[in-house]
Amino acid sequence: MAAAATELEEKLRARASAPELPILRLQRWSRLPSWAFGSLCGLLVACSQFSPALTTQLNAGLVNELLASALFFGTSIGILTGFSKPVLSGAAQDIRQLSGVLPWSASSLATASSALSRLASATVWRACMLGSALGIGHSFLLGNHLSPLEFATAQFGATILLWIAMFLTVPPLIINAALFSSLGQMARPDLLRPSRHAAFGTAALRPALLMTGLLSAYSLLFLGGDNPLDGPVVIGVIAGVVSLIGIVALPLRGIRRRIRAERQQTLRALDARLDRITQGDIAGADADTLFQLDAILDMRERVARAPAWPFDVHALKRMLFYTVLPPLTWAAAAIVEMMIDSLL
Repeated sequence: MAAAATELEEKLRARASAPELPILRLQRWSRLPSWAFGSLCGLLVACSQFSPALTTQLNAGLVNELLASALFFGTSIGILTGFSKPVLSGAAQDIRQLSGVLPWSASSLATASSALSRLASATVWRACMLGSALGIGHSFLLGNHLSPLEFATAQFGATILLWIAMFLTVPPLIINAALFSSLGQMARPDLLRPSRHAAFGTAALRPALLMTGLLSAYSLLFLGGDNPLDGPVVIGVIAGVVSLIGIVALPLRGIRRRIRAERQQTLRALDARLDRITQGDIAGADADTLFQLDAILDMRERVARAPAWPFDVHALKRMLFYTVLPPLTWAAAAIVEMMIDSLL
């Protein structure tokens, strides 16, 4: 365990000396708040996507398709550029809040929190090249090269830009999730005060909301009329779902194992104390012994009822319900409308 912790600290020190992520540097250069920067980027992408409809005479069906595409790309780019900084800053704050359950010094925790928003330049360039290659390949699968030049240029540019933004944002989130998984394996959870390790839960939920927003943006494509998930668009959906699962599962894996192990160990210790007390005649025990027995039973019940997850599961269900319900309702309404139109 000590060797793994030392190796992890060395990796974090190397990462903390790397440059900030490009999206964060662009936002700092713009001097805009996160929401304003994301809105501006999304608006610019949406306008560039919809601009051919303003300069060319098109039928209503193609206009709707362009509008759906513009809204999708604008919303996706806006979410990635506008919410990356709050998510990464929140993760850094989560690490600082875990000082009471992690066997690290304040300087090590500061290094870890600083490393969350940084990547080596070589890694960033590889992400850009891989995102560009996948964006070009995805554009050909979508058939963008078969469209007129003014449409193909906008579609190619937006698709490549989205893939690059995804590769510059989502992999760091997954790397950070793996870091929280490693930290969870070293943590000493407080069963009686779960708020001390609740930051592991927020470290999973905050980026999960970002990914949920990206997946919800696909419902905008239904405005184009046809079912967009019949074609290569589903590649992006699958990639988003896989990333979402990893971002949620990794931070919770390590701490949940430690919570279960800590709870089992504590229960065994309490049961051993109960066995020693109950070996004699309980009915004839004195008041002090009965008081001690009652205290141990009360403590055992509290430990047994301690949450197995570092967050409120019922609150999470409500949050996901209200987050996912609107886009699902919108997509279902669009599908029903298309079915009715096909029957008429």
